[in-house]
Amino acid sequence: MLKFLADENVAYRVVEALRKEKFNVSSIYEKKLFGISDERILKLAREEKRIIITHDKDFGSLIHQPYQLHGGVILLRLKNQSPQNVIFYLIPFLKGIKIDRIKNRLVVFQEGKIRII
Repeated sequence: MLKFLADENVAYRVVEALRKEKFNVSSIYEKKLFGISDERILKLAREEKRIIITHDKDFGSLIHQPYQLHGGVILLRLKNQSPQNVIFYLIPFLKGIKIDRIKNRLVVFQEGKIRII
């Protein structure tokens, strides 16, 4: 089962929409861990075996230098970052993806284009 950790920059409406679709989602916002470092978020996600969902492109360099094992990072780089737009693109993608495609990978999510690095 896919489990996710939403960074604090991911709108709570996105978290709620994912839960409505039966995804297991925890959030930095709900944990009241505002302002914690990306390193701590990555550590927490590893401990809880969760895939990070974020708008923060710093995770791209964090997971690759030095390389660290992780559940995966979904980097939302949509031009329109509104909750409705994120939900529109993200939910169909998550419904069709297998965990082995995301584990230890960075998924860069853009309108009309998804790169798995």
